[in-house]
Amino acid sequence: MEIIQSENFHKAAIELHKITVELQDMVMSIRMVPLSTTFVKMNRIVRDMCKKLSREVVLDLYGEETEVDKNIIEHISDPLMHIIRNAIDHGIESEQERLSKGKEKAGRIILEAKNVGSDVMIIIKDDGRGLDKERILKKARENDLLTKPEAEMSDREIFKLILLPGFSTKESITEFSGRGVGMDVVTKNLEEVGGTVLVDSEIDRGTTITLKIPLTLAIVEGMNIRVGKSRYTIPITTISESFRPNLKDCMMDPDNNEMVMVRGQCFPILRLHKHYQIKNAETDLTKGILIMVEQDEKVICVFADELLGQQQVVVKALPNYVNAMKKVLGLAGCTLLPDGSISLIMDISGLTGLRVQ
Repeated sequence: MEIIQSENFHKAAIELHKITVELQDMVMSIRMVPLSTTFVKMNRIVRDMCKKLSREVVLDLYGEETEVDKNIIEHISDPLMHIIRNAIDHGIESEQERLSKGKEKAGRIILEAKNVGSDVMIIIKDDGRGLDKERILKKARENDLLTKPEAEMSDREIFKLILLPGFSTKESITEFSGRGVGMDVVTKNLEEVGGTVLVDSEIDRGTTITLKIPLTLAIVEGMNIRVGKSRYTIPITTISESFRPNLKDCMMDPDNNEMVMVRGQCFPILRLHKHYQIKNAETDLTKGILIMVEQDEKVICVFADELLGQQQVVVKALPNYVNAMKKVLGLAGCTLLPDGSISLIMDISGLTGLRVQ
């Protein structure tokens, strides 16, 4: 095909691109709604619980003007409600206990939202008694919920056990807690919108739960990669770097897992052609490409045949028959590429769970 050299054509193409980007931004802004309505609802939950539990709690709201996709709002209302109920019931102490610890009589919960790059962070912070690691581990042992030795677990991993289905440290069942439902709703709802949860706590200083959610579900800035004849899209926000390794930097760990050395640090390798059983894919690490991806402070190097380039893609839901197969891990959706082929959008949090650093 003859290449068009006309200067006027290039000017018109740049102008058209500028107009389409502006149009897309306008359409996306119509989908955005502020978090204020969701945040204000939490005042009533705090008021009702304080009345029933005879506690005094002040709820401070910050950043409620932050905007997110209207589809996401529907998924975060329940998680926020459960986290705040949990903070009042489990975290905030009684008046006598707070005064004996030298704290103010009224407990305080901070609900804050802020934009961080292409994500929105919602932070729920209380000044209560904090999470007891030993108590959480004891309960996890009793319910057989530990997936690795206790000595190898970080504080965040221990605290994250409270988000598992059926987990509760309450000995007796009350109207608000003890049944082990509630906090697993947080994880389930956030996973549906591609979000993550981080839990931090300090004894007698309080607990901070951070929800990290994408601004929109409709469009993702992604890097297209090829594995055999299959195409995949990795969200750009999760990619740290991509490189072609030297053979001397590739090794096996004692458990027979492939690792790569990068600037003195070892990272696990996940071969997509093995994970998804793709034929005719590149198997030589020095001829393909490694893409280092990071999510929830977990890092893996994904091995692919080649990078195809970066582009914005419209996210489509996976068909029901694919979602019904729970064995397929690491997929968040799919998209149509300009040539008409289908690319599967990767769920990096699902992949990092397979091969954790």
